[in-house]
Amino acid sequence: MTERAQTIMIWWGLILMVIYGFALWGLLDMMPPPPATLTADEVAAFYTANNFKIRLGAMVTSWTSAFMVPFSVVAAVQLARLEKGVPVWSILQFAGGILMSIFLVLPPIFWGIAAFSPDRPPEVTKLMHEIGTLTLVTTDQFYIFQMVAIVVISLTQKVDADSPFPRWIGYFTAWAALMFEVGAIAFMLKKGPFSWNGIFVFWCPLTIFGTWVTVVSVSMLLAIGRQRRRASAY
Repeated sequence: MTERAQTIMIWWGLILMVIYGFALWGLLDMMPPPPATLTADEVAAFYTANNFKIRLGAMVTSWTSAFMVPFSVVAAVQLARLEKGVPVWSILQFAGGILMSIFLVLPPIFWGIAAFSPDRPPEVTKLMHEIGTLTLVTTDQFYIFQMVAIVVISLTQKVDADSPFPRWIGYFTAWAALMFEVGAIAFMLKKGPFSWNGIFVFWCPLTIFGTWVTVVSVSMLLAIGRQRRRASAY
């Protein structure tokens, strides 16, 4: 994969991530989600009052929610250049990133379905709403594989001036991975900082995730620039 193609893919993913975040906040009204304590009638009223916006948000995120795919492809390529033999850590990172992307795609689909037929029984709308929201905040299963691979390569690689994964990226990624794992606690609580709209389950992972993707993307862009200049010097 050429340096130019990698650069395009990183920017592609970043632009889609920004649009996805805007849709999550400005259209779907899920930043943060409504409290988990709402009754079925209150949830149905939320979807009725915001029906057009939610369906529009579901449409926009249908085009943008898989933004982790190009990111994961480039990260795998950059990891592979640092491995010897079969690039197993690169493959693990790629698999984790691709599978994790599914759980950014699914929540807006469920919310769009909840808004699609506002005349259905409120209990059904609430069920779709809960599936969508819990899918977003509790699906920590695949993040860990993508991040552990980056941590391992960052902390064990030999010195490489053109690497996008210096040791500090490894430490930052390890901390981010630990913070993401808190999300599954949302299954246990409906109120407080560990509920699905609480600071530890929603706000911290959301902020850290956006920051992590941005930081790693910038690091890869800078490294790809160095690799391009080095290649052109020979």
